Amino acid sequence: MPQDFGNFDPEKVEEYEKEYFEYQQSREGVDITFYGNWQKDFAKLLIEIAEFDYNQELVSILDVGCGCGINLRGIDELGIFSKLYGTDISNYLINTIIPTLPFHANDYADFFCTPSWDLSMIKDDSIDFLTCTHVLEHLPDEERLHETLKEFQRVLHPEGKIVIIIPVAKKEHDNPDTLSLHKLVHMGKWWNKLFTRSFKSESFKARIAFKRSKLKPDRDFEIFFVEEYTNWEIFRLLSK
Repeated sequence: MPQDFGNFDPEKVEEYEKEYFEYQQSREGVDITFYGNWQKDFAKLLIEIAEFDYNQELVSILDVGCGCGINLRGIDELGIFSKLYGTDISNYLINTIIPTLPFHANDYADFFCTPSWDLSMIKDDSIDFLTCTHVLEHLPDEERLHETLKEFQRVLHPEGKIVIIIPVAKKEHDNPDTLSLHKLVHMGKWWNKLFTRSFKSESFKARIAFKRSKLKPDRDFEIFFVEEYTNWEIFRLLSK
């Protein structure tokens, strides 16, 4: 059955992804498919933000909007999850890029081409850790956003945690993205209010979060995530 991509025409999803990646490459020289030290550290940072104990036995992680699978690749190297799930709206990424990942063939990693508001392939209360980085701002409308959050609630284990990272506007609806790939543009307080309706929500600015990190990143990492992306806001959500 064809997926319902909302206002995204399924035939244009690949064009959208290609445009996004080319935009990143031309604007900042960022090769999103590249895997290096900062991606490994970023995966570790997600674990730190969630305040997981590295000695915990965790079962499953779901990365919604996993893109090229970079976050999951870094988390897989930590060796603390026994099951990895990734979802993305792009058939190209799921069926062409993701299969190149070193852990793709392992039976503990599953990837699905599906929008964030349809996680029907994931069982209820089955996810210990859900990550969603730079995804929600791309959703076509608030209806799909609410449907997405309902799915997050459904799949999250009662003691599970969610980390969401979103670029926020300095003024409401002030879109810093010149390519207009960000459809939902709001200030951090708007997002926080939304999340607290359904979750126990805590938010903090990226600058604070990254400087608090115990990773002691090298200069390149610190510049990339602290100086250039201070408009990021991080939300840590818990089941009520």
